[in-house]
Amino acid sequence: MNRELKYQIWILSIMMGFVLPLQAQIVLLGDNTPYANVNDGNFEAVHGYWRQSKQSPFWTTKNVKGLGEYGMGIHYGTLFSNNDLGIAESKLLNTNPKYQNPKKGDILQWSFGADLEYISQGSITLSLVFGKHERIVADKVKLIGSDKVVEHFNGQYVINEEDANAGLPFVRVTFYSEDEIKVFLHYVNINVIDEKNSGPKLNALVKKNGIKLSWKDKLADKKSLFNVYRQYAKKGAYKKIGESYSSSFLDTTMINGVAYTYVVTRFNEKESGASNKIVISKKDTIAPKPPTDLTAEIYDSEIQVSWKKSVSKDVKNYSVYRGDENGNNLQEIAHNITKNFFLDFTPAKDIKNTYIVLAEDFSGNKSIVSKPLKAKVKMVSGASFSDLILPMPIHHKLTSKAWGANGVLPRDISNGIEDPEWSYWGGRPVKDKDGKYHMNVTRWPANATKGHWEWPRSTVAHTISKKPTGPYKVVKETAYDYNNGLGHNPDIILLNDGTYLMYSLINWEATLFSATSMNGPWKRLGIMEVNKNTPLEKPQLQYRFERNLSGVHLEDGRFLFVTKGGAMMLSEGTNPLGPYTIKTGPLQGNTIIPEKYRNSNFEDPVLWKDEVQYHMMINAFIDYRAIYLRSPDGIHWKFNPGTAYTPNNTFYEDGTQTHWYKLERPHVLTDEYGRATHLSLAVIDVPKADDLAKDKHSSKNLILPLIVPKRIKLLNKNKISKTTKKIKILIQSEVGFNAQEDIDISSLRYGACEEVDYGRGAKLLKTNKKGKNLILIFNGEGNGITERNFAGKLLGKTKEGKLLIGFSKIK
Repeated sequence: MNRELKYQIWILSIMMGFVLPLQAQIVLLGDNTPYANVNDGNFEAVHGYWRQSKQSPFWTTKNVKGLGEYGMGIHYGTLFSNNDLGIAESKLLNTNPKYQNPKKGDILQWSFGADLEYISQGSITLSLVFGKHERIVADKVKLIGSDKVVEHFNGQYVINEEDANAGLPFVRVTFYSEDEIKVFLHYVNINVIDEKNSGPKLNALVKKNGIKLSWKDKLADKKSLFNVYRQYAKKGAYKKIGESYSSSFLDTTMINGVAYTYVVTRFNEKESGASNKIVISKKDTIAPKPPTDLTAEIYDSEIQVSWKKSVSKDVKNYSVYRGDENGNNLQEIAHNITKNFFLDFTPAKDIKNTYIVLAEDFSGNKSIVSKPLKAKVKMVSGASFSDLILPMPIHHKLTSKAWGANGVLPRDISNGIEDPEWSYWGGRPVKDKDGKYHMNVTRWPANATKGHWEWPRSTVAHTISKKPTGPYKVVKETAYDYNNGLGHNPDIILLNDGTYLMYSLINWEATLFSATSMNGPWKRLGIMEVNKNTPLEKPQLQYRFERNLSGVHLEDGRFLFVTKGGAMMLSEGTNPLGPYTIKTGPLQGNTIIPEKYRNSNFEDPVLWKDEVQYHMMINAFIDYRAIYLRSPDGIHWKFNPGTAYTPNNTFYEDGTQTHWYKLERPHVLTDEYGRATHLSLAVIDVPKADDLAKDKHSSKNLILPLIVPKRIKLLNKNKISKTTKKIKILIQSEVGFNAQEDIDISSLRYGACEEVDYGRGAKLLKTNKKGKNLILIFNGEGNGITERNFAGKLLGKTKEGKLLIGFSKIK
C-alpha cells in the first residue's frame, strides 16, 4: 500500500468516528488501550515546553549532522529534531512478558504519526533493529510542512529467521531536515499480531437516552464478560464505566456534546486486547442555563467578576462581556473560561462597568446572558499609562483589502509600516533635525520559509515618514552595511550632543553603532561588554544582558541600559561599549510589582527619561499586557498601577477597534523635553507559530498617539510634606495648549500618586497668571507626599473633557 493511500484511509477512518483497529495485539511499544502507554511510545513520560528539549527515560537521541539550536528532544508531547540528520532509539522492546521469544513468521504491526514544521525537504525513516540488523519499514517518508496536521503511517513487518535469532528489536527513527526546520514524531506503536488475543469489533449509535455500544466477538462464549472503557479527553486515561454479559451497553452517564472514545475488552480467564476505538458524541440543541449571582471584587484598577456556575452539567466554558455604565457597547473580553471568575485588568475608569456572563455547552449552544453586574474601580482616569493612549488617526481610509485575521480588519494600512511582502517587528521612531520622522525597524520576507520564525535572519531597514504615525517608507534596505544589514530589535539612544547611538542584536551579540543623523552613515563601535559576575541574575539567564536592550545617555556621560528581563546595568565610564555593571535583578518576581502582576514573563523593555523622571515599559508576553514604572534615577523603580497597554488599546478616531493577537516590542517617540508623544508597537494578527509562509498572516509596526504630560514646575522653596499648607505649581503654555484658557480648573488635583490616582489630593485654591503661563495655588491639605515620593502628580481635565496630566520634581 503506497503512502498516499495509507494516509487517505487513515483520514477516512477518523472522519467516520474511529481509528484503524489494532486488534489481536501484544503491545511492545506505544498504544496499549485501555491501559497505560508502553515504553513512552507517545512521548508523555516527560513534558518539555517551548524552547525545551527534555529527554525521555525510554529513548536516547543523537545529533549526527548539522546541530540545530535546540538539538533533539521532547516538548509538548512530541519528539523533535531540527538537525540535518538526527537519530532517536527506543529501549529494547522486551518489557511485555507475553512476548519474549520472537519467531519466524510473526507479524509486527507498526504505525507512527509525524509532522514537519515548515515546507521543506524534511522526512523520517522508521526501522526495527534486531541485533545488528536494521530493517527499514518506512524509508525517508516525505512530510507536509506548514499545515500543522499530523500525518499517520502504518504497515506490517514479517519476522524472518535472522531476526528471530537476534532476539527482540528496538526502534530507530531517523530524522532528516534542512535549515534547522523541526521534524516532529508524535507517537510510535509496535504490536505483535496474536489472534488469540483479538478483541471485539465495536460499533456505536447515538440514541435518545445515551450512546449505545454494540459489538461482535467470534471468540466469545456464554461466560464471556465484556468490559466497557471510556476516554474523556485526548491522551487522557481510560476509565471502566461498565460491564456486560450481552453484546451491547447503553452509556447514559455521558455529557452531551463531549466526544468520547470507547473501547471494549472480553474477559474469560484473562482480558483480551481492546476492540477498535470509536469516537462519538451526542449533541443537543438545548441551551444551558446561565450563570447566576454575579459579584465583583473591586481593586485599584482591576475588577474580579465571580459567578455561580450554571446548573447545567454539560457546560464547557464561560464568556465575559463588558459594556459602559448603561450596559451598551458590550464587547467580549474573555472566553473559554472554565473557572467561575475572571480578573479584568482593563476596566474603564471613572464610570461603572457593566458585566454579563454566558455559558456555552459542549454542543456549541449558548445560554441567555446572566443578570448584569455594575462595578467601578477605585482609581480615576489618568492613573495608568494605558489611560494616555489615544485613538489612531485615519490617514486615508480603513480597508479590509489587506492581510490579516478578521479581528484586525478593517484597518488603516498607512499607520506605522506594513507591506504584504515583508513582516515588520518593532522600531523606535525619532524626529531628526530634518523635521522628518525616522525609524530603523526589523523586517524579514513575509513568505520566508519559516514564516514569523524567520526573525533570527532579519535585517534592519531605515524608514522615513512625514507624520509620527506614518506611513513610514523604506528609504534604505539596510540601515547599516555591517554584516549585510542583519540584526534584530534595534533601539535608538539619544545622545546629549544631539547625535545618535543604535543598539542592534547581531549574531546574538549586543552591537552598537553611532551616527550624527538618522540618515547615517552608521559607524560600528563594537560589542557591549557586561560584567556577568553577579548574583542578581541566574547564570542560565544571563543571555538577557545582551538581548532586547534599551538605553539612555546620562547627564554625567555614562550609559544606563535595561536588559531583556528588566534588570538595570550601568556603564563604569563614558564609553558606551562598557564595561557595564548589573545594578538590579530582573522584574519577574520582584516585590516592587504587585502580586497579581509580579510573576509574568517580562521581556522587551523600553527606557526613556524626561525633565522630571525616568520611565520604563516592559511587556508580559504570555499575559498579553505590559506594565509601566517610574524612577528618580533609573535604578530605583516604582510600579505605576494598572496596565501600560493590552490588545484592547488599538482603536481609531471613528470608533473602529482592532483586536491584534499580540502587542510587543514597545518603543516611544519623545519630544525635545523627553516626553513620550507616541507609542510604537510590533503587532501580529495570530499566534506566531501560525504566521506561515504564503498565507494571509503577518506582522507590522503600529503607532499610537499619546496624551502628552504638561510641563509643570513646583515653586515652593521648602520641601513639600503632608503638613505643607500651600503648594504653588507653574503650568506652562505651549503649542496647542493655553494654560490660562484650556483647563477645567475645578477638576485639578495635585499631590502624591497614591492620593491623586484615587481622585483625592490637594485641592485648588486660586490661580495667578504669569506671562503666558499659569500659577496654580493648592491647599496643601491631603497632598499625601512623603519621603517615598520623588515626583508630584497633577491630574485633571481640559474644558473639552480631555485628560490633563503632569509631573513635577519634589524638592
